[in-house]
Amino acid sequence: MKRIGRYEVCGRLGRGGMGGVFKARLPHLGRVVAIKLLDPHEHLVQLMGWEALCESFLREAKVMAGLRHPNLAEVFDLDVHKGRPFFVMEYFCANLGEAIGESYEVEAPSRPLRLDLAADYAAQTLDGLHRLHAAGIVHRDIKPYNLLLTDQGRVKIIDFGLSRLRGEVPRGEPQGLKVGSPYYAAPEQERDPESADARADLYAVGV
Repeated sequence: MKRIGRYEVCGRLGRGGMGGVFKARLPHLGRVVAIKLLDPHEHLVQLMGWEALCESFLREAKVMAGLRHPNLAEVFDLDVHKGRPFFVMEYFCANLGEAIGESYEVEAPSRPLRLDLAADYAAQTLDGLHRLHAAGIVHRDIKPYNLLLTDQGRVKIIDFGLSRLRGEVPRGEPQGLKVGSPYYAAPEQERDPESADARADLYAVGV
């Protein structure tokens, strides 16, 4: 893939159930950005349907774009590429998951951080969550790989695809569908994802 909309693709950064994240460049200005393109796994389409997935994806973009905080990644464009919506956000090449050496082998040991760094990253994450919770939003997927790190050591929370707004009508997620990441999701979130409140995010930070 050479382009997504008007953006020149430099490479793929990751792949999740909802789609891919790409490193891209804005023509003429040369600014490097990250693009999240809706390209869900076929099993997810069968479970939830294309329209519901599109609605969830667009909702994520609007939630992120509507918030302003130093510890929340900024979204500044939303468009469609070959029938698939995508949104554009700040690009940073590092994240906390890589910093601690976390792998897909969940029992494998990770690297300890210096105490001052660990305390600083935790405090910044809590500051970002305070902004979310004040807006009535529960993230529901706080984990190291969803905490980007800037060159100046600032934490940026990303991936609001599983977030829930206070008072929002339940979206009818299929029965048995897990929301969140193993080992980080609070017990009450695993039992009933729609009932999880801000305390579930604090549990994940503690882990």
